[in-house]
Amino acid sequence: MLNRVLEIFEENRYLSLSRGFIVIQSGAEELGKVPLDDIGVLLVSAQGATLSKNVLNALAERGCVTVLCGKNYSPQSMVLPVYSHYLFAKILKKQIDASEPFKKRIWQQIVIQKIKNQALCLKLCKKKDNIKLLEKIALMVKSGDPDNREAYAARIYWKSLFGESFIRDRDLPGINSFLNYGYAVMRASMARAICSSGLLPSLGLHHDNHLNQFCLADDLFEIYRPIVDCIVYSLEINDEAELTPEHKKKLTDCLWVKVHTSEGNSPAFQSMQYLTASYVHALEEGKAAIDIPIWKGDDCGDASIE
Repeated sequence: MLNRVLEIFEENRYLSLSRGFIVIQSGAEELGKVPLDDIGVLLVSAQGATLSKNVLNALAERGCVTVLCGKNYSPQSMVLPVYSHYLFAKILKKQIDASEPFKKRIWQQIVIQKIKNQALCLKLCKKKDNIKLLEKIALMVKSGDPDNREAYAARIYWKSLFGESFIRDRDLPGINSFLNYGYAVMRASMARAICSSGLLPSLGLHHDNHLNQFCLADDLFEIYRPIVDCIVYSLEINDEAELTPEHKKKLTDCLWVKVHTSEGNSPAFQSMQYLTASYVHALEEGKAAIDIPIWKGDDCGDASIE
């Protein structure tokens, strides 16, 4: 599988199956076809698109995640291949039985790396103010982050990256819609990795909302957010900008940004598989330590370290 992102963004498109391909049509006209085995994420951002249960099932059988977007590219729902792992019941029991101290220590590791990645993003984008402060904050994160260092770092980070007037609000246009799009792609890929490892995405570490079926995906993909932020910054847009197909192509490239894992350098989407597998191992061993991918900023849009 090539882990391609297939987006349906134009209205009145019809998707069907034909001999291992998804066929995209407008009325009776065939616009193109994509091999099912090449698709990692199907992103439906158009409000008027038609696809059958057979299409969704065929994608799920191949481990693909289908994301249905609402306004401003904010994900509203996902179709996941939840029960594809042969050890699903065993791993699910381990998830349910995980202690609060265990989950808090894992969450501490995630927050520390997220803040370190935010500091790296500022460095890559040549925002010299507050890099050292973020690195210092990362060292102050305790188990479970009871002092909410994550939120404190975020307030400093957003103002440093996009300016004092910037507000991170997924319902706002411009930069926020670009962030929403990149996060949707990254979150879907993480949900796919979670399911393929036999984990239930609704059982989170820190996020705990009965209305959110993807709490674990939201927990684990936190460390990848600054990669998206860096790419958005490199696009040199403002709060009046609108997403174009060219912008979307660059944002989906976030899945291919190299990160360092115990298996060597890997694309971000592949590193998610290693991350979720290490979480399964931690559950089985009862040891609160996971193999968190390390982003070094080797390739991220046009941003680079001086």
